[in-house]
Amino acid sequence: MGPGTRPRENETSAARRLEMPLLARRDVGGGHVRLVLGAPADWVSRPGQFINVRCESDPQAAAAAQRRPLEYREGGDWPTATGLELGRRRWPVVRRPISVSRVRADGDGVRVEVLVRKVGTGTHWLAGRPVRATLDVVGPLGNHFTPPEDDRLCVLVGGGCGMAPLVGLADHLADLGRETFLVVGAATADDVPLALDGRPEPTGKDPVPCSVASEAEIPTETVLATDDGSVGFAGTAVAAAERYIEQVAAKRPLALYGCGPEPMLRALADLARRRQVPCQVSLEEFMGCGIGVCLSCVRKMRDPASEAGWTYRLTCRDGPVVEAADIIWE
Repeated sequence: MGPGTRPRENETSAARRLEMPLLARRDVGGGHVRLVLGAPADWVSRPGQFINVRCESDPQAAAAAQRRPLEYREGGDWPTATGLELGRRRWPVVRRPISVSRVRADGDGVRVEVLVRKVGTGTHWLAGRPVRATLDVVGPLGNHFTPPEDDRLCVLVGGGCGMAPLVGLADHLADLGRETFLVVGAATADDVPLALDGRPEPTGKDPVPCSVASEAEIPTETVLATDDGSVGFAGTAVAAAERYIEQVAAKRPLALYGCGPEPMLRALADLARRRQVPCQVSLEEFMGCGIGVCLSCVRKMRDPASEAGWTYRLTCRDGPVVEAADIIWE
């Protein structure tokens, strides 16, 4: 694809290994960190795809990132196993899959934005990288969300770190002229993974759109939902989406999109079933390779062609975006 050539709707770059510089970083709520990576000019990814990032495998560097002392064999690569170490989180041996949030042209290159939540050793290490550090990345990987062919209202529902690919989807749908509405859910006000214009007021059971800071400007109305009602809608992100649909879009054709914790996705799938509308969700699974080799990210999915009526599919290769109606929830 030559310079200035607009990629076709479903065209993406072939997955490859890249050394991507960290151009910017910012801490946001709930232990989340927004990272901006530099990609080559021919990078093309679609909302829903992800990258697989190599984390530090040197134990001394990882220990320093975690600020904890460990014992080492002289000249060895790994810490001496003691009862204390065996009780701690595993070392970040495998890469970590991170959803691509936004992609924007930047001079002769492309800026790829991701959202990292500090959970374990690997994500703590990633979130702590300084600007100008280089990350070992494989991507883009997986499939992507598919926009509706008609002008139906697109309702995007994200929970916690799962809101990341939906921001990119909102960008993409806006470019296509589709009308969208985004709900971002979190446990409390302090857990919202966005840069906000001040602290939005609690709105009880009314899903009132709020504004976000220019750095995280989203091209659609956005509602915050917190479980404790400390900001925005008091309740879950799916409850806020359902209330919005009842108030504003009860008679409009809809398409639902979601990414977040499994209970949230299951509730969104149930909402889609009750309203008989299409629903695509991006699954979050542990992965070792990200390319369909290790078989660690299987999900049970409906398959009419199978005698049992279901089969196992790989989230990394056959997903992460799937039709919610095809998931067998267990």
